[in-house]
Amino acid sequence: MDRNSELLNKLLNLDKVRVIQTEIASETKVMLFVESTQDVVVCPDCGEVSNTVHDLSEAQIVRDLSIAERHCFLSYRARRFDCRACGKTFVERVIWKRPGASYTMRYEQYIYQRSRKEPVSQIAEEEGLSEEAVQAIFEHRAKKRLRHGGTRK
Repeated sequence: MDRNSELLNKLLNLDKVRVIQTEIASETKVMLFVESTQDVVVCPDCGEVSNTVHDLSEAQIVRDLSIAERHCFLSYRARRFDCRACGKTFVERVIWKRPGASYTMRYEQYIYQRSRKEPVSQIAEEEGLSEEAVQAIFEHRAKKRLRHGGTRK
C-alpha cells in the first residue's frame, strides 16, 4: 500500500474498509471508492463462516462526514457470499452503515446532534440535503435514543 492510500485510510477511519480510488468531483464534493477488507463473514442463516464471494452489488453511494470542507461520498459495492454449509447466498453487512441507509452511521449521528440545536432548514441547506432527509435522520435517531433509555448517543 502506498503512503497516500495509507493516509486516506487513516483519515477515513472506518473499520474494515480500504480506500481504493479517489475523485474530486467538484469544488464541493469528494468521492472515495472503498472496499471491505474482511476476509471472512458469518452467514446470517446458519452462523457458519464463509469466504466465497458470489458477486458484487451495483455501486452504492453513501454520504459521510465532510473532508477538507467538501461533502464526502463513499462509493461501495457490497459483496454477496455463498455459504457452503446451508447453500444460501447473503449480502455482507458492514458496521458503519445501516442496511438500506444512504448515510454512514457517524454522518447520521452528526446530523442528529446538529438537528437538536439548529433549524432543520439551515442544516439541509449547509449539507446539501432535503429538509425531509434531515428530519428523517433526526426521527430515526430520536426513536433509537428513546428505545435505549434516553442516553446521549
